[in-house]
Amino acid sequence: MKKAVILILVMSILASALALASCTEKRKPNETDDGNGTAGGSDVITDNDWDMSRFDDIDIAEGTVVRIMSRAHQRHANEITVETEDGKEPDDFILASVYRRQEYVEEKLGVTIENYKVEETDEHGGRTLIQTVVSGNDDTYDIYASSYYGSSILATDGLFMNLYDVENLDTSRDYWSSYYIEKSQIGDKLYTITGDIATSATRFLFVTFFNKNLVNEYQIENPYDMVSDGTWTYDTMLNIVKDIYNDLNSDGLRDENDFYGLGLNNYLGVDAYTSAFDIPTITINDKGEAEICINYDKYADVVDKLYTLFWQTEGVLNKQDPDYLATLFSQEKIIFSQSWLYNCESYEMRDMSSDYGIIPYPKYNEAQDDYYTFGHDQITIFAIPKTSAQRAAAGAVLEVMCAVSRDTVIEQYYEMALKGRYSRDEESVQMLDLIRQNFLLDTGWVYCESTNLMSRILRTLIEAKSKNFASYYKKYESSFISSVEDLNEAFAKLDEE
Repeated sequence: MKKAVILILVMSILASALALASCTEKRKPNETDDGNGTAGGSDVITDNDWDMSRFDDIDIAEGTVVRIMSRAHQRHANEITVETEDGKEPDDFILASVYRRQEYVEEKLGVTIENYKVEETDEHGGRTLIQTVVSGNDDTYDIYASSYYGSSILATDGLFMNLYDVENLDTSRDYWSSYYIEKSQIGDKLYTITGDIATSATRFLFVTFFNKNLVNEYQIENPYDMVSDGTWTYDTMLNIVKDIYNDLNSDGLRDENDFYGLGLNNYLGVDAYTSAFDIPTITINDKGEAEICINYDKYADVVDKLYTLFWQTEGVLNKQDPDYLATLFSQEKIIFSQSWLYNCESYEMRDMSSDYGIIPYPKYNEAQDDYYTFGHDQITIFAIPKTSAQRAAAGAVLEVMCAVSRDTVIEQYYEMALKGRYSRDEESVQMLDLIRQNFLLDTGWVYCESTNLMSRILRTLIEAKSKNFASYYKKYESSFISSVEDLNEAFAKLDEE
């Protein structure tokens, strides 16, 4: 029976006509060829034929157990494996695809995957546990899966293996995120990775939802046309929403009981503008080192713009909870809503009577080359603890699981769920392709904790209702510089080990 399931899965892979682009296929990693075709410097290999026979020669001892540590939080619990009480395939088609993926990987490699889903004892799930395990030379886990935010310190502390040295792992394949590799690799070392293996790399992209009926009622230009024409900019958005406000209950209070042009999040939603407006804080230079790259004039201007948007615009409602925006949007209390894509999975938005569309965040101005998308720091990354005794098996599991994800889990989530069940029109389908393709990540976000939270400058100022970027940066500049120097030194020490 198991083999029959696997055969069906393979046939579906080979028959698929959809070759979804990796969320970052446009961008290439740094040139660090290690001589075996797995380094970031090689051209990204596009897989169109999905010939899984290339994994036939992987030599893993039959019955090897590969142990994964992942998060038990409801948003992530079923991202890697799905357990059922009766051992039968789940009814939900997305969960079923995750279930079948595990069966395929186990059958293909002759291994058993055990996933230990730990409660979030720290902010980002399992970090304290993995620190304890690896520091104590405990080989309990072979794969670590958690947020990219919570993992940077673990990498610099030397708890993970250099993935370029891991057998059976080919980082040049386009189902791995080349742009994440580019922005997380320092020197010739890569300790964490993500790609099609993680549905969170799609679910937690930030987008703009709009109510189509209300757009027509308020005679707003078609948002799809504005995106296509390149005119969906900050100024355009501000001019549209600034005066759209109605005190519905006439109590004189501006709160969630009223009607607004735009609802946004004054916490995570601010972060999204660092990508949307292309204002990175840290980059990787030609030497493979991290360096500060802040455009001071542009950053100061962005702070001014967002201060106006968040705190001085009548038609804008701020809510700290991004999920609550889905409720208000579904109640038709806001025309536009900016939040993560995950909101479209909510029952409120799924059951909306009015049609809605999905577009990117606006551009900084019309001169900006393209629309860019921010990925929340809860996107799952994968690493192999240095204490793992199953390095080759762990590499094989990650590789095959990511390879098969494109036309299984990702297709089910992205093509069927987002493009079918939730999104309401073909234009949204095209926008989702654009949004996913233009994922833009700053090295400062990957190593946020290791660099004194420099990537959060924008969030910090807007939350504090301050627009004095110059004085804030001057106050912390020396600590930012020192933190980046320390980051480079930490990686240099790892090179010496």
